[in-house]
Amino acid sequence: MNIKWISVGAGITLAFSVNMHAQFFSWGSPKTATVSVSQAPQFELMVKRVAFGQPEGSCQTEANELIDRMLLPDFQQNGMDVIERQALRQILAENNFSNSAYSDPATAAKLGQILGPSALIIVSVDTCNSRQIPLFNNQKNIFNGSVVTTYISKTRYSLEGSIRVVNLTTGQILGSHNFQSTQNKSNQSVQGQPEFPSVDEVRDAAMEDVRSQVNSMFFPSLTSVTLPFYADNDCGLKQVYQIYKNGDAAGALRLMDTRLTQCNSDKHNAKTLARAYYDDGLLHCIAQDYTGARSLFNSAMDSNGANAVGNAAGTCQNAQAGAAAVKAYQARWAKVEAPPPLQNLPPAAATASTSAPPAPAATAPAAPLTGAPQESLVQRLKELQSLYKSGLISKQEYDAKRAQLLKSL
Repeated sequence: MNIKWISVGAGITLAFSVNMHAQFFSWGSPKTATVSVSQAPQFELMVKRVAFGQPEGSCQTEANELIDRMLLPDFQQNGMDVIERQALRQILAENNFSNSAYSDPATAAKLGQILGPSALIIVSVDTCNSRQIPLFNNQKNIFNGSVVTTYISKTRYSLEGSIRVVNLTTGQILGSHNFQSTQNKSNQSVQGQPEFPSVDEVRDAAMEDVRSQVNSMFFPSLTSVTLPFYADNDCGLKQVYQIYKNGDAAGALRLMDTRLTQCNSDKHNAKTLARAYYDDGLLHCIAQDYTGARSLFNSAMDSNGANAVGNAAGTCQNAQAGAAAVKAYQARWAKVEAPPPLQNLPPAAATASTSAPPAPAATAPAAPLTGAPQESLVQRLKELQSLYKSGLISKQEYDAKRAQLLKSL
């Protein structure tokens, strides 16, 4: 049924809704409990060194931000040895590899010989757009027929792309997964069209959502599933629920086990017993006692009175399978050796300029050069340009040294 606006007394407006499919009506918040479902990563890298390749797609700014501000720190925090992007560009330049060299399996394998056992991650962001949508909603007063108009200003941001992973030992693509996030934020007013929420705020929410999606591609993750809890007065289920909500899940489980035994001996009706079995099974699942939970859920089904038991049993089964998959993954991961040190890794860009050729002395002007010495100067200019293009010196350093060399002419 649609929401109805009702005027009560002097200018007070109330709203209520009725769900025609609800099993029961309850004032206050619904009684729920949360089950954590583990998930093994979608990519099994089985290497402890990664590098991020040149971003792809039409949204380069978003791809670069996703890598530098979010993904790279996440990988480092999860114990991965991450090759800095500047260092990777230097390696590609020194070995005459193009930025797309890793798309060729043979060339990617050659890069793997330099980096050792490692994987290359390519981020592509193809969609990055925002929309500001003006809306309104009319609600009719059922007593006097007047209409209340609520004006809505919605900002929407969409982000779509993919992650591709290359095994640099073999040069083969390990796989590709897509990511997508559409985030909305709205402002409402009954006094005219309100301001639109900031695009940057909604964009940041989409970026964080994608970050979470990508994180679960490479590392174990948890998903929280909310399920109903029958906090009835019968069999003391209400007291059990209160203990759980206070943060003592173990204490709630101990009390529920006791209450279920008492509930059985008191020979309550089938509906009450079913709900007691259900609540006890839910608490056992939260405690990761999946065998006990399955038995209790089966008893709840036999007693026929807890309609939520089918969904809860399926969720608990998923939690058990996820926990086993993560445990197996972690056992395999523990056997992966740490990567060997990179002996020939180019120096970081911040200190690389110290290896550049020294600038000519500025205390005395150099004599004019002709013939072979002038050819030598041309060669030095070429070398200087090469250093700048490789990122080993800054633009400011390049301009200063070039000016000094040209001054000698």
